[in-house]
Order: sequence, then structure tokens, then C-alpha cells
Amino acid sequence: MIVATAPSRNWLLLLVAALAVLSQAGCGRKLDKWEMRRPKTYKVQGRVLFDGKPEAGVVVSFESKAHNLTAVGISDAAGRFLLKTFNEGDGAVAGDHAIRLTKSIFVKADGASSEAPASEVLVSPKRYADTATSGLTATVVEKGPNEITLEISK
Repeated sequence: MIVATAPSRNWLLLLVAALAVLSQAGCGRKLDKWEMRRPKTYKVQGRVLFDGKPEAGVVVSFESKAHNLTAVGISDAAGRFLLKTFNEGDGAVAGDHAIRLTKSIFVKADGASSEAPASEVLVSPKRYADTATSGLTATVVEKGPNEITLEISK
């Protein structure tokens, strides 16, 4: 004769503890070979001010020559941005960066059909669109806040 019994309290506690540990382990997802080779990134956030006022829609690019990597963010209505290199909000690699800022709009030529593609028009000052002429640089550090304010003008 087989008799079924309720599980012991200790077994249930062990099961709950094991599930808690597994949930903290990132659901068992392993990094692929490319993710393991990536350099470490550090959170970078900041603001873009144009003539002292927050500027929305600016593409902020931090370019690291040492790692040949670029981190990118887009400023919101308050001028705030958060950089991304590999994953949303992961930041940028440590070290020196040259900075490029661009803001564009897309316009259609007068009389163009609805199927005609729009042309991209740079509306930010041209000198900020190139790291060689922007004059903007930043150093990302491993410890401490990487809070960058970028003040630009015409």
C-alpha cells in the first residue's frame, strides 16, 4: 500500500530558498562570447544647454579613441540625456571622450509628393557636429558621478 504524505516544512523552506537564489542569478542567462569581451561601461548622464536654456532633441555622442567606441544619448525636454554604448542606459567606457552634438529636422521640398523622401537639415550649429571642431570633451571615471553639462551657443 502507498501512502501519500504532505511535504515537510523543511523541504518547502528549502524550495523557496532555492527559487530565491535562482531568481537573483539573472534567470540563468549566460553572456555570449561578444558580451564577455565588451569593456566595462559606467553610467553617464547630463544636460545640454543652448544659450543657457535646456535643448531637446540633441543627439549627444561621446567618442572614445582608446576603445574605438561611441556612446549615444538624446536630450529630452529638460535637456537631460543618458548615454548608451551597448544597452539602454549603460553609459560609456572610462577615459577621455571627444563629444559631438547634432540636432536635425526632416523637411520635404515645396511641392514634393507624399512619397518623396524628406531631407535631413542640421539645425544645431555646424561646428558641434564634428569632434574635431566642437571643442567639447569629457572624462568618464569609474567611481563617482559622471554628470556632464554641455553648454553650447551660436
